[in-house]
Amino acid sequence: MIETTTTMTLSHPPEQVFDFLADFENEPAWNPECISVTKTSPGPIAAGATYVGRMRKIGNVQMTLETHEPHRRFVTTERSLMANGRFEFRIMPYDNGTRIEVDGQLSPRGPFRLLQPVIRRELATFLANLPGWIVTGLNATSTKPTVG
Repeated sequence: MIETTTTMTLSHPPEQVFDFLADFENEPAWNPECISVTKTSPGPIAAGATYVGRMRKIGNVQMTLETHEPHRRFVTTERSLMANGRFEFRIMPYDNGTRIEVDGQLSPRGPFRLLQPVIRRELATFLANLPGWIVTGLNATSTKPTVG
């Protein structure tokens, strides 16, 4: 199992950051490896919501929002042919912006276990780029005109 923790600070308000990240259909706006995400369960974004994502390197990923504490914390479990994962995002006010703490566990499956050192490096690179990608996504979605 690969375990990781990362912390980042952003200048955006915590509510905006949480709403953006906890809506998995926004992932293509900030994750360059994500082609699309579709919500597969009815109802609002809440604990138990399910999604399917299409990722460039790993194909389809089944995602479940396990915990949803608005503007504070969410936990997702993810399953693909390559690995099973669990990611916890904690969002909190910090100075005039937001602090995000992410704990992740990723368990490569089957023959992908042999690639664990490579996957660990890929994950570290991904997490190092994450703050910039999130800011880019937040800025892109906050400038979209509203309809109504």
